[in-house]
Amino acid sequence: MSFDTSTGGNPLLSALIASVLLAACASPNPDAAFADLNKTVAGRIPDAVVWRTGGPEDAAVDARVDALMAEPLTAQSAVQVTLLSNRGLQARYASLGIAQADVVQAGLLENPVFEIMVRPSTEEGTNIELGLMQNFVDLLMRPARIKLAEAEYDVTKLDLAAHLVAFVGDVQNAYYAHRGALGTLGVAKEVAGTARNGANLARAFHTAGNISDLDLATHQADAGDAHVKLLESEEEVGDSRIELAELLGVSHNAKWTVSSRPPSLPDTQVKLTGLEQQALKNRFDLTAHRAEVRAALAELGMEEDFRLVEDADLGVSAEKEPDGAWLIGPVFEIPLPLFDQGQTRVASATMTLRRAQDELAAEESHVRLQVKRAADSMVLARQRAVHLLGTVLPLKERIVRLTLAEYNYMLESPFHLLETQQEQNESYRMYVEALTDYWMARADLQAAIGGGPLKTQPAASSQGDAS
Repeated sequence: MSFDTSTGGNPLLSALIASVLLAACASPNPDAAFADLNKTVAGRIPDAVVWRTGGPEDAAVDARVDALMAEPLTAQSAVQVTLLSNRGLQARYASLGIAQADVVQAGLLENPVFEIMVRPSTEEGTNIELGLMQNFVDLLMRPARIKLAEAEYDVTKLDLAAHLVAFVGDVQNAYYAHRGALGTLGVAKEVAGTARNGANLARAFHTAGNISDLDLATHQADAGDAHVKLLESEEEVGDSRIELAELLGVSHNAKWTVSSRPPSLPDTQVKLTGLEQQALKNRFDLTAHRAEVRAALAELGMEEDFRLVEDADLGVSAEKEPDGAWLIGPVFEIPLPLFDQGQTRVASATMTLRRAQDELAAEESHVRLQVKRAADSMVLARQRAVHLLGTVLPLKERIVRLTLAEYNYMLESPFHLLETQQEQNESYRMYVEALTDYWMARADLQAAIGGGPLKTQPAASSQGDAS
């Protein structure tokens, strides 16, 4: 809707100009939007988010990254490095500024159009018509547009917050995977060394005529298999280091280290009750889906309210005659909704709403299963680690000790002693893998419930985390 009026002291025109100037005062503020993001994710991720904008503040960020990388990385310091240096995350922050700019744009009125028409007259003088046109419906739609843009801004912010929580989980997962790979490599080196010693001993026995060609070939093949597993472990370490480096946003060739000792089980156990409900309440992606539903509702309401009058014009026309007299009268233009009654726009908005509602229901189901899967994996991994540490490894150690005693009395062959040592190494490798699986599953669970610390209680038994 628009109006057309002269410039001569019209109060309606003055009010319109004032509204235009007031709306024009608004401007985007990316820093405020980023502060809003930090407030949203506070307590859900281990550290604050920093936006590198190319200013002098980046030097302090680089110094902080260098200080963190100078020490062996922990799961928390790895996350800190990622939040400071991962350029992929930095690129995503711009989307928040774009969404915030869209909110400001939604609050702006369309620019007015000044119009002047001069028509020669057959009589003495000239016809002059002046006008200043402004879309009137645009003013009426402004609150609805702002509401829709704010809902879409919330979706962008919550999507970004959900990505940050998931990304933190990925970093922790990759950290524990790399640390576990280093621990497995240590075991593989022990196994390969023991197998090599066995092959060398077999060669000496074969030379002395104490074992057959078949026995020699068997021990040599065992040593070859152990070397292949060592090479596979080295490859896994390299791959996991590259994956972690990519998430950290640093070079894999840089001089950063991770402890090769697997982290032990904590003395506390995670409380498993209420995790699904906590996830449904706290997950940012679910909150974003709910915001999408609200945005779809706002869009549908706007289409239903303005579908018939979106292009209507209302105003006042003023024309100066050649004799100097002004002719003033109202102008009202409205399209006849004979063919296009906005029904397609309403139908599209309705389907958008239905899709958003179905996506929300589907995501809620997915989140429940995600929490269940991570919790089950964590519990079973802890049970494996507890059983290996408390039962299997002590037995393996006792077997090696007893076999060594019998070997010293020449009651056992050296090859049997080496075999028991290899079995002990294999059990320790399983223990390292169980610890790695536990911490990776715990990181997955923490991300699955929406970030933040997991509720724990003292470990009451050796059967896993508390239910």
